[in-house]
Amino acid sequence: MAEEFILTRDIIQDHSERMLNIKKYYPYFKLTEGAFTQFAGGRYEELDMGYILMAVLRFFIEENNFREKDVTYEEYKAFMHGIYRRDFAIALDAEEEAEVTGYIFDKIKNDGKPFSYTYFDPADKKRKTVRMKLIDSRIKDDVICYYITSDAIEFYLDTKEIKDESSISVAQVLLGKMIAASNFRGGIEVIKRINSEVGRLKARKNEVLNILSYDVFEGARAYEEFVNTGMRWFEDEQKLFVKNMELVKEAAKRIENYEGDKDSKHDTAGEIFYLEAELKKAITKHSELLAACTDLQIKADEIIEGAKYSKLRRSFNFKDALRTMMDRGDSTVLEKLIVPILSLNTKKQFSLCAIDQLLLAKPATEEKGEKIKEEVEAVEYIYEDELEEQRISHNYVAIIKVLLDKLSACEIGEGFDLRSFNETIADIFDGIYSNGDYYSMLVHMCQKKRYDIEEVAVDTDTFFEADLKEASKGMSDLAFELSFDDEDKVKLMDIFEISNIYFKRV
Repeated sequence: MAEEFILTRDIIQDHSERMLNIKKYYPYFKLTEGAFTQFAGGRYEELDMGYILMAVLRFFIEENNFREKDVTYEEYKAFMHGIYRRDFAIALDAEEEAEVTGYIFDKIKNDGKPFSYTYFDPADKKRKTVRMKLIDSRIKDDVICYYITSDAIEFYLDTKEIKDESSISVAQVLLGKMIAASNFRGGIEVIKRINSEVGRLKARKNEVLNILSYDVFEGARAYEEFVNTGMRWFEDEQKLFVKNMELVKEAAKRIENYEGDKDSKHDTAGEIFYLEAELKKAITKHSELLAACTDLQIKADEIIEGAKYSKLRRSFNFKDALRTMMDRGDSTVLEKLIVPILSLNTKKQFSLCAIDQLLLAKPATEEKGEKIKEEVEAVEYIYEDELEEQRISHNYVAIIKVLLDKLSACEIGEGFDLRSFNETIADIFDGIYSNGDYYSMLVHMCQKKRYDIEEVAVDTDTFFEADLKEASKGMSDLAFELSFDDEDKVKLMDIFEISNIYFKRV
């Protein structure tokens, strides 16, 4: 009779709690059931609502909780744009994409209403309704922003043991949500989950150390995996612990100033006190885990370092090598043993007569110093960029000499334009229009509108002036100005045009 009573009590008393636990899974199956069958005549049935839902929840967790920012609808649209092309490889035009994206968002938001279902509570003898939302909204700076709810985070965490992120960090994000929503009882359950994860990591640390003690290679792989999945998140986890402790303290202050029902205030204060105690315990255990992992790191380095030296043997064990090859079924290792032996040069022998020469040889009475030659020829290296600079400077000087000769033939106040100069230089240099140095020289020259040879001889400001100084040796009392006509275009090789330049002697 006692067993039957316990059975009946468990069924009745636990039923309500089980129905509340089911609620986090209810929206998933509600959404995935025929999600795209009736929409747009079934044109988008290849899309998987289950996958899209999990991707959207992960996106919101990243933005809301790790980056601590709300999500606008435009950001959600940009995320979905990549989903269509990357994961489903379907090309939608702008109108179709907007239609499908809006439909999916409305489905996940449930048109702004909570997902709900009813169940019978045998303890209270009445039907109750359970409600939950996946995505909720709020207005921030006159813009509608969206954020993920704590129920949705809990659902996402329950669907997979997180490996690529810290499960402790994600659980603390959920804890922060629950504290903000005054769900202190649920927060206590989350802290217990965190303590369980800390205990698991402690046990895993001991397992890694045990593996290292008998198999250093397997232990090194286990240690690397442990570092990547557990140790690297310690700093972020510590920050979240501090943040959640501050939230608990703020909640305690609010309940102290609460002037409502005393019984309710007393119960809530007790839950906050219990939550704070559990959180302090979790922080202590997490600090102990950090110290244990630091100790693991030191011991692992020592074991791996010792294994490196032990592998450097003074002699080679052929029996062990044969056994290893038979176990692996691979005889290619023999190549490393045989090839060095085959490459020995046995023709080189030490003559026995040389022994007498060594014994009878008289050592030198004094050491002869090495004669050092004072004169050492310096080898000069010319690099490719230096050759390029020499070529460019040589071409610039040659072209500038033609320009100065043509200007010297002009009276003061007279000059010529670029067309006239092109005709002159084309007669002197064959293929000048195909030489890029000519055009680069024009560009350098146009940096200034006036040049005076006497001033350039004293001070050079640009590369062009340095070449002008070289080209104008033997000349004096020559200055010229440049003016530009953007309307008049000079055609070159029927390929491109440049603005006409007028050169005037001053």
